[in-house]
Amino acid sequence: MDIQSKKNLISAILQTSDEAILTEIKNLLKIEDTYDFWDELTEEDQLAINLGIKQLDEGKSFSHDEVKKLMRRKFNF
Repeated sequence: MDIQSKKNLISAILQTSDEAILTEIKNLLKIEDTYDFWDELTEEDQLAINLGIKQLDEGKSFSHDEVKKLMRRKFNF
């Protein structure tokens, strides 16, 4: 396929709004979505998540049962 045919194909893809066609092209070319929710989080949220992961890695966590016991003692449930 020559370069002009490729340009025409790209132009046709850009101009179409037919989701079925776009999905088929994506499947044929084995293109996977690269959406990552992480990129939409605020820096503050990313830091908080990373801190939580670090604390888990360091063994600084409580099991669900431990938290329930703490809450019962603290709030007399």
